Amino acid sequence: MDYEIKQRELRVRLNRDFNLLTARRIETLAGEVDKVDIDLTQSKIVDSVAIATLHKLVTSGKKVKLINPPQVFGEAVRALGLDDVLKLDELIGRK
Repeated sequence: MDYEIKQRELRVRLNRDFNLLTARRIETLAGEVDKVDIDLTQSKIVDSVAIATLHKLVTSGKKVKLINPPQVFGEAVRALGLDDVLKLDELIGRK
């Protein structure tokens, strides 16, 4: 995982799946920022802990943007009934 924090903005590029380990690290890094951008181009899986972490970040008022998440991410969010909370149209971006 590569990251950079500038002007209260966290930018993360994952080199593997968005899972428990990466989710916890991002949550820690995001403590004092207002915006979090996560590039998931290299990720094939987004697990439930990652989705819970995203939910926590969004509901705490942070502006979160996911770049190129795997298709399964949107399907999982919809299946969990979190699409209204996470607002997929705003959350997902393209690089």
